[in-house]
Amino acid sequence: MNAKDNESLYVISAVSKDRPGLVHSVTRVLADLNVNIVDVDARSVRGHFSMFLVVDLSTAGCTYDGMMAALKPVGESFDLGLRAEPYRAGRRKSDKHLMILTVMGVDHPGIVAAISAILARNRINIEKIKMIARGDYIAMELKVDMSEVADLANIRDQLYAYSEADGLDVSMREYDVMEKPKRVVVFDCDSTIIQAEVIDELAKIAGVDREVRRMTREAMSGTLDFNEAIRRRVKLLKGLTVDKLDLLARSISLTPGTEELIAALRTMGYKIAVISGGFSFFTNYLKERLNLDYVFANELEIADGVVTGSIRGSIINAEKKGEILMEIARQEGVSPDQVVAVGDGANDRFMLQNAGLAIAFNPKEVLKQYSNGMITTKSIYGLLHMLGVPDEKTDRLDG
Repeated sequence: MNAKDNESLYVISAVSKDRPGLVHSVTRVLADLNVNIVDVDARSVRGHFSMFLVVDLSTAGCTYDGMMAALKPVGESFDLGLRAEPYRAGRRKSDKHLMILTVMGVDHPGIVAAISAILARNRINIEKIKMIARGDYIAMELKVDMSEVADLANIRDQLYAYSEADGLDVSMREYDVMEKPKRVVVFDCDSTIIQAEVIDELAKIAGVDREVRRMTREAMSGTLDFNEAIRRRVKLLKGLTVDKLDLLARSISLTPGTEELIAALRTMGYKIAVISGGFSFFTNYLKERLNLDYVFANELEIADGVVTGSIRGSIINAEKKGEILMEIARQEGVSPDQVVAVGDGANDRFMLQNAGLAIAFNPKEVLKQYSNGMITTKSIYGLLHMLGVPDEKTDRLDG
């Protein structure tokens, strides 16, 4: 569109308290004048309405002054703040790299200013902001253009650093109007949907907790080979009785928000899986408690009601977790892009890498680079907002 074409274009802005008939009253006047609307954006926020129209007067039987005179009674009737100005070409690009940035946490002053500062200094343009949760706990979505960003990982690291310092959760995902909806959510178990590392709790019962905790930390941080770590730890558990395993299974504390989140996801039609580097004795218990569709975990060898100190079958390590996620996607007839993965440690890296949306929950440092979203709060329920579910829908799901 050249400058000459722009001469007949005007931008009309209208702001008022929201009332039925407002849009019709404005657009009816324009239609009667044969003024063509070439672009429009309108929305209501907390009972206040705003509308932006780009109109073309080249087909109209009136001038700009005539249009404004005809709109004046509508403005007075609706107490409508009306303004019109000549259209000037703005930032229009055909090669935008659009992404959705979700920010959520306890509300406090300065959140929008801080996020927009990070975006501004990295030449990231904000195209749209909307609140999807309001109140003491807020969530907002920003549609942003990343086309001038050379290093997305660097932006992620900046956002993660801010979120950890300010106690907020953030995620970035690609914006695609043709994107297939997510259909499967895969969770890690220990320190993700439950609050403990089961093997550490078993070690306490066996009286070898100090040594086992050390190996667990090293395995989760990626400094100790997972297969070697789990074999050595399980060997120390030799002699534990099934009665003690069962007592521990019944005392497991779920991460806050887990039951509500999984119930909501099931109501929305998601399939739910748990892929754990822990033990099937405990994930099978969770399968019944949470009505899970799939559970995969290592199997403790038990003979005559006693743990032998060995693992039966192959070990579920980081690589195996990634393979299992792909297999679940095949069984459900969906693409990996339609799978969400949530985990906390190095053993979850391939699981997150293979998923369409990868969320790190209170993660070890090594996992952050494999994620595109991070939840650092105690509740995992905020995952719904990272899936784009607004507050009003989560309220209905809770009900």
